[in-house]
Order: sequence, then C-alpha cells, then structure tokens
Amino acid sequence: MFMKKKTKITIILLSIVVLCCVICLYEYSHRLDKIENAKEEKKADVRIGAILDLSGSGSNYGISLQRGLEIAKDEINEQGGINGKKLSIIYEDSHSEAVRGVSAFNKLITIDSVQVVMGSISSVILAIQPIADRKKVVLINSSAISPKICENAVDYLFSVMVKGADEAEFMAEEFQNKHKNEKIAILYSNNSSGVDTKDKFSNLLLTLGNKDVKEYGYELGTTDFRVSLNKIKQSGAKYGYLIAFSSDEFANILKQTKEVGLDIQWYSYSGIETKETIELAQSAADGVVYSYPIYKDEGAFDKFQNEFNERYKTIADIYTVTSYDGLHLLANVMNQFGISANSIQEGLRNSEYDGIFGKIEFDGDKQCAEFNLFWKTISNGKYKIVE
Repeated sequence: MFMKKKTKITIILLSIVVLCCVICLYEYSHRLDKIENAKEEKKADVRIGAILDLSGSGSNYGISLQRGLEIAKDEINEQGGINGKKLSIIYEDSHSEAVRGVSAFNKLITIDSVQVVMGSISSVILAIQPIADRKKVVLINSSAISPKICENAVDYLFSVMVKGADEAEFMAEEFQNKHKNEKIAILYSNNSSGVDTKDKFSNLLLTLGNKDVKEYGYELGTTDFRVSLNKIKQSGAKYGYLIAFSSDEFANILKQTKEVGLDIQWYSYSGIETKETIELAQSAADGVVYSYPIYKDEGAFDKFQNEFNERYKTIADIYTVTSYDGLHLLANVMNQFGISANSIQEGLRNSEYDGIFGKIEFDGDKQCAEFNLFWKTISNGKYKIVE
C-alpha cells in the first residue's frame, strides 16, 4: 500500500517537472519568436501605396508620376530611409477608372496594410476620398485637378498638385484683362477634371462680366474632334480654352484645329506640358499659351530636368515634379512624426517642404498646396516662359 502511494507521488512529481519543462520550453520558444519577429520588423520596409493610371488613357501621366516617385524614393533611401528603414512603394493600376481605383485602395489598406496612399486622376481621387476618411487612411493627390478635390480635402485627403480652381481663376482673370468680354469657346473632356474646371472657369467669367462663353464637351477616348471644332469655327470665337484629359487628346485637337481651318488662340492649363504633346502635335502646338506653377528656382528645376533626362531620356513634366516633391514631404513627416495614418495626418498639417515649385504647406482647413502661376507657351517644339 505504502509503495503504491509512493509511486503515485513520484508520478505526480515527474508530471509536474515535465509540465514545467514544457512551459519553460514554450516560453523560451515564444521569446525567440518575439526576438526574431522584432528583428524582422526592424528590417521590414516602410510601405506606402500608389494608385496610378499605368495602362489607360492617362498612362503617360501615370508613368511620369511613377518616375517622380521612384527618383524620390531612391534619394530618401540613400539618405537613411524612414528612421533607418527602407521605404518601398506598392503600385496599383487604376486604368483611369474610379471603380478600379476603389478596388485598388481597398486592397492596399486591407492586404498590404498601408497607412498612406499617393493617388491620381480626379474621378479616382473623388471616389476614394470618402473611404479614406472613413477608414482613416491618408490619401495624397499628386496630379488630379478637379476643384472638388480641395473642397473635400478636410480630413485625411491632402493635395500637392496645383489647384484646378486656381488655374481656372488665373485664366479667367487674365483673359478678362486682355480680352474684356470677348467670346471664348471652352473645349473640355467630359470627366471630373474637365467638367469641374470648365464650370469653375465659366462661373468666374460670368462673375467678371463676360457672358459670351460657349461650351463644347467630348467623351474620353474621342479621336475625331472635327465636329466640335467646326461648331467653334461657326461660333466666331477667336479664343479658346482647352481642357483636355490626355496628351493624345491635346495633340489631336491641335492638329485638327489646323485641318479644319479654325483660326483661334488656344489657352490651356499645366497638363498640356508633356513630351508626348509636342511629339504628337508637332508644329500644330505652336502658339498655345497655358498656365503653369512658377519655379522656386529655375536653376534647381533645370538641374532636376538634367538628372531626370539622364535616367529616363525624356523631360520631367508637372506630374513628375509634384510626385517627387510630395514623396519627399511625406518622408520628412514620417521621419519626424511617425508612420501611422494619424501621425502622418498630424505631421502634414504641421510641416512644410521647400519644393521645386516653392513651399508646400497646409494651413488650417486648407489641405491643398498653394502655388503661384505664370504663363508659358509652345514655340518651335519647345515649352517656354512668356516674357
């Protein structure tokens, strides 16, 4: 009887010892896992998302944006990244479609767990913005111009692109100063950027006293603009405001203007300045006058152009610059304030960056950068400042 009791006690003690060993091994293993995870976390990249049109009608803009981001990313990583961690960018293709853009955004924030997304295309930005605010993810617009973007940029949406409303206002005021109450025809793309900018321009002209404004819209993907151009010709307008969406559209409109014998002075906005516009339109582009952000330092811009040309064998357009400056601003904010969406939101509201087009800062409720504008023109296949 005594032996049986002793055996039971021995078994119980051995079981306790085994259990203690198992617990100790588990704890040790768990600690090792935590150490390894910490090491991996320390080595992990700081990831952000970018939703660009890389294969749709605005793909040349998307590629320009991507190149600007890549140059900035390389510079940031060479300078130590984000507090010692490498910065990486996960690209998604919106194909210029709002539905695809929303799908890409949801993938980036749920699967890739990014805290901030760089975006482009007005319809895409406007579709994503309410989701970004609801999900508390920072969305940075680096190319879209719809005036509605800045109206909605009050929570997690910020814009480093020149305001479409500012370009429309600059155009309206300058036009009235030079051609008071003269008839002007607006040819615009029937999408968010085109319609919203057209409405802003028309309303401003009306406020300034010009009631002689003719409007002609076209659908994205249009290649033959002769019907609209002939209507403008019949209207007798000597001046026109061109709000096209893609370089192809700009070029086709300018070439067909010559083909139908339309004698008109075209005005436009900064989006016209791409390598593709000049290459496709050739001499038909000569004489167009358009608004553009003033360079902070023309020498610095020329230096950037030279470096960009060495790498990509082409010119840097406005989209290259805004994405480049925008990512540098974001990196500065993440280094100083942290990498969570709330930290980035706070940092953007309390930081500034001295960029190629001047200082980028967000003042109070205005979460859109402010830029001064001037006139540029196309002459002999080159973009030049109007003296």
